[in-house]
Amino acid sequence: MCQSNYNKESSKGKHLTYDDRKLIAHLYNYQNKNYTEIAEELNFHRITISREIMKGLFEYETRYWTG
Repeated sequence: MCQSNYNKESSKGKHLTYDDRKLIAHLYNYQNKNYTEIAEELNFHRITISREIMKGLFEYETRYWTG
């Protein structure tokens, strides 16, 4: 088989790294930026940013839940 026309880069979006997540947390918590501002700065879609923040909030709330 000839594999001369394979894709080197994925056509889908890129994954968030740990450093991206730390930067999102800093921008959201300490600089009070909204989803759109963070997305434009990091070159991600704003839905990706909102999902990541909601995921972090959900983990935080359920981890310390004492009900």
